[in-house]
Amino acid sequence: MTKYNPSRDIPDFARELKMLSPSKIRDYILMKRNEKVTSESVTMWLKRHADVEEQLRKELVEGLPTAKEAVDVSIFANGKFEEIESVKNWIAEMGDRNIVNVNPNVSTIKRVCTGKFPKFGLDLVASGEWCLKHPDRLNLDDAIEIIRILKAKGFDTASIRVPLRGFLLSKGIVVGKKISGAKGRGYGTFASLFVEMDVLNKMLRWLKERDFEAYVIDKFMFKTATRITATLKATIKLPNGMENIQEFSDHAEITVYDKARRDIHPEGKKWTKHLDLELLKDLKTIIGDRTEGAIFTKTNDEMGDLNREALRLFAPELEPHIRMTNHFWRHMFAQHMLRLTEWNYGVVAELGGWTVKALEESYGKPPQAVVQSWGLKFMPILKVEA
Repeated sequence: MTKYNPSRDIPDFARELKMLSPSKIRDYILMKRNEKVTSESVTMWLKRHADVEEQLRKELVEGLPTAKEAVDVSIFANGKFEEIESVKNWIAEMGDRNIVNVNPNVSTIKRVCTGKFPKFGLDLVASGEWCLKHPDRLNLDDAIEIIRILKAKGFDTASIRVPLRGFLLSKGIVVGKKISGAKGRGYGTFASLFVEMDVLNKMLRWLKERDFEAYVIDKFMFKTATRITATLKATIKLPNGMENIQEFSDHAEITVYDKARRDIHPEGKKWTKHLDLELLKDLKTIIGDRTEGAIFTKTNDEMGDLNREALRLFAPELEPHIRMTNHFWRHMFAQHMLRLTEWNYGVVAELGGWTVKALEESYGKPPQAVVQSWGLKFMPILKVEA
């Protein structure tokens, strides 16, 4: 066994442990070198070698040495970044917990480490407000600093804060209340995004007169809660060659592949959507005598432009607040189906492809008037005959 050498081992072991705790280094020395030393001796060595301690502190506590080139930019390459120890461990932990947004979460940490936030139009390293961080060394102070920088620029930091909390916790760093886990400013705003059925009918009639295929696409999204990408990818036949639309006496069913965790469902999650006979007839009109391929021919952008115009015409007060005009129809499914089912979140979540929790958080609790009507309806049924 290699003989203990404090000048070599204390710095090396501090880097391996990723901490400057004298007691942890003491225990590590005993394990690695079979040498029993005291934590005080480690403390004294660090004090006598203040320059080494300062360099270690910059690496392990402050995030990185002041020189930007100390972090090799090649670590941020796709595939390589995910193999860094702290990131790899976090990915495994997220997998254990069945976290859905693994790839977006990892991308967020990469943006923090590089200081590049394309969505915000920011490159904080280029502007001199930030320097490259190695994920293994990223700490609580770094996280607080980047959040403050983004917040000061007026950006909603929820999409940064939540993954940062998870990453730091996976590294054993106590976060507590120093980084908020609160939802973003826009979270839950779908609760107020409601358009009456007569207005939706006007929008659909306008589309029907202008572009029948666009009308059927929106109608399909509204009645099945299918997202635009999955809708436009819906096929006449399944990959195995079987007919995709199964007809029954009073309804039909179609298979779509909608948004899901890509490492589990690379092509999207398989969903069976229920079609009423009216919608089935419309789909058959679009398909005509074709026997394979995609049902629809429109693009996402074409539909977005048409839906934007329809919203401006028939819901001008809401239009400026709707960022994804195609996704609007999925929101309308949720809003109207919640009301039709008397706010039965379980039924609506199952039909539309949400979790009950996501549905409740996005669309809010039932109005008080609805709760009161339930009380008047069900409380008398709860008989006590004692």
